[in-house]
Amino acid sequence: MDCRHNLRALHTFETVSRHLSVAAAAEELGVTQSAVSHQLRLLGEIVGERLIQKNGRGIALTEAGRDLARRLQPAFAEIDRSLAEAIGGTRDRVRLAICSSFAQAWLVPRLHSFYAAHPEIDLQIMMYAQDPELADATGDAFVTTLPKDRGYHAQLLWPERLVPVVSSIAAGRKKGFGYITTELQPGKTGADWQTYARQSGRADLVPLDGRWLFASHYVIALDMVRQNLGAALVPDFLAEPEIEAGSLVLLHDFRLPTHEDYHLCIKESRRSEPALDALLRWFKQELGKSDRLPPKEPLRLVQP
Repeated sequence: MDCRHNLRALHTFETVSRHLSVAAAAEELGVTQSAVSHQLRLLGEIVGERLIQKNGRGIALTEAGRDLARRLQPAFAEIDRSLAEAIGGTRDRVRLAICSSFAQAWLVPRLHSFYAAHPEIDLQIMMYAQDPELADATGDAFVTTLPKDRGYHAQLLWPERLVPVVSSIAAGRKKGFGYITTELQPGKTGADWQTYARQSGRADLVPLDGRWLFASHYVIALDMVRQNLGAALVPDFLAEPEIEAGSLVLLHDFRLPTHEDYHLCIKESRRSEPALDALLRWFKQELGKSDRLPPKEPLRLVQP
């Protein structure tokens, strides 16, 4: 197959593979949906494989389609970067994939300094619920707790340590409060609190009746705490501003390490790109600041 004579079909498929939507691909390419469908049929005939199949009301990639997409997406991303460099583009785009808790509590409060220092960079922040695949097709830089992919530079940003917090209102209730767990797997319910109780020596930090409130993510658990629904174990950086403000209180000052620390990951082969180098240097600069060190005054503790 001479791809130079079938570049349109390859480009069309690559666009569809990112959106998993013919309509969205047509909008990006500026053509009709029928034109997109025609190019997909043409490419399927050329490669002799079925690349796309129906999936309910939508579409999905076949195994052959997924394999081709994994190869095409970074290739077209590289073409876009090369074209931008060749025509002397004045702006850079960086796609930063980041988990919701770290984005909300650590990154967003600092963004004003990044925008001020790098007005030439369009930083696209993309939040995810589960650690994404580290690949050019997904993002240009990643904040992840699983920095194990070969070929990636991993800069430690913050060690994850959990602290037990409850709202000041719930803490003052005579009847006490409930416990919120983020461990939802069968057989592991409440394992986060049980580990904390064991390592902190506070066996009382587990409900005697075995009843739990459930949240799949730390940000949800913290919102439940704010609504006076109970106590939760959340990362220290997520809770510290409200602890210092007095709206949240600590049940105990032990910080439980999860060993799922946050890292900024950038592909080694791309570290010299000006925009990615600027992002890495900015993160290192922010890490050198002391605004997230433990507060000078002792944090208020409350006994459950």
